[in-house]
Amino acid sequence: MTNIATPPKRPEIYVTLEDTAFGVVEKPLSVWERLSSNAVLRKTILLVVLALIWELYARWLDNSLLVPTFGATVVALWEGLVSGKIIYAAFTSIKVLLQGYAVGLFFAALLTAFASATRVGADLLETLTSMFNPLPSIALLPLAMIWFGFGDGSTIFVLLHAVLWAVALNTHAGFRAVSPTWRMVGRNYGLSGIRYVWKILIPGAF
Repeated sequence: MTNIATPPKRPEIYVTLEDTAFGVVEKPLSVWERLSSNAVLRKTILLVVLALIWELYARWLDNSLLVPTFGATVVALWEGLVSGKIIYAAFTSIKVLLQGYAVGLFFAALLTAFASATRVGADLLETLTSMFNPLPSIALLPLAMIWFGFGDGSTIFVLLHAVLWAVALNTHAGFRAVSPTWRMVGRNYGLSGIRYVWKILIPGAF
């Protein structure tokens, strides 16, 4: 029987480290460093500097009709808020904006539903968006003033153009991204037209 030599065991060596006293090194921040680390203070100082530049430039220009001073602007703002003129004007502007957005969303929904339900509608949407979507809304403002006058009608028309094509194009792209499985389920249930859009495409897009 062959004897297998057992290797000698290596002795365990324990090294005890001496305690070392490392003090906590802290460098006190200067006043400038503490102030510069405050984001709110930095932005406040920036606004004050801009207001000062505005005030000095307006006084140097000396034309209150072209560039009023910062102080005069603040006084006019306060008077408009107290009298309610600014609040009424803001409410009127928001009302017109909401009307324009609502009209744009309504026509965008109709156009997208027609494009999703029929091939002719899809061709119509693609043709119209390729023509009118690149056209800036502000470019139609002179024509809108001629057609609808200087009232809210021209503003609503410009907003309609700004909302209609972007919303219709993106909504139609979302409908086209609906899973083919959902589409086949809708076809198997005999859905078509508006029912197909309402029950399959709209839930599938979300």
